[in-house]
Amino acid sequence: MRLKRMRRPEEIEAEDGKAIFMEDPTGDWLWAFDTDKTNVVYEAELGGRWDRATEFLPELLVHNALSEATYNARAWREYDNVEERFVTDILTPLDEVALGEWRWPSPGHRVFMGTALVAEVSPTMDLCTWETKPGYADLRIAASDVERLSYLDRIASIRWSKSR
Repeated sequence: MRLKRMRRPEEIEAEDGKAIFMEDPTGDWLWAFDTDKTNVVYEAELGGRWDRATEFLPELLVHNALSEATYNARAWREYDNVEERFVTDILTPLDEVALGEWRWPSPGHRVFMGTALVAEVSPTMDLCTWETKPGYADLRIAASDVERLSYLDRIASIRWSKSR
């Protein structure tokens, strides 16, 4: 894992019926499973109220694996503030994966997959207000090799950050 941190088994401790097993890169967002119903997952901002996640543990682990794949691939493209009118073209070779919704890093986060491609799409957040910026999305697309991403280079109006 590169983006989030899964706790080692010896670091997982139960408290109030919840066992924290994963956290975001800064430790400000936490995921815990229910110690009585181990497939039930809760999520919370550090010091905040625990809310039941929309996904059960197996689905959350798959969701996390796909998310992490976008950050661990050798070939990737990333761009923030993509105008919605370009998003459809960018996602054309991909299908949305039917996963539950995460609240981290923001509500509205979606995952897409295609042949040797995986992508994360999130609403663009205004960093001053932490409100979503209507009409824009942040995208990160990863592939098994750089050739799979070549179709993105034909979208001339987007200057992708990319792997070397």
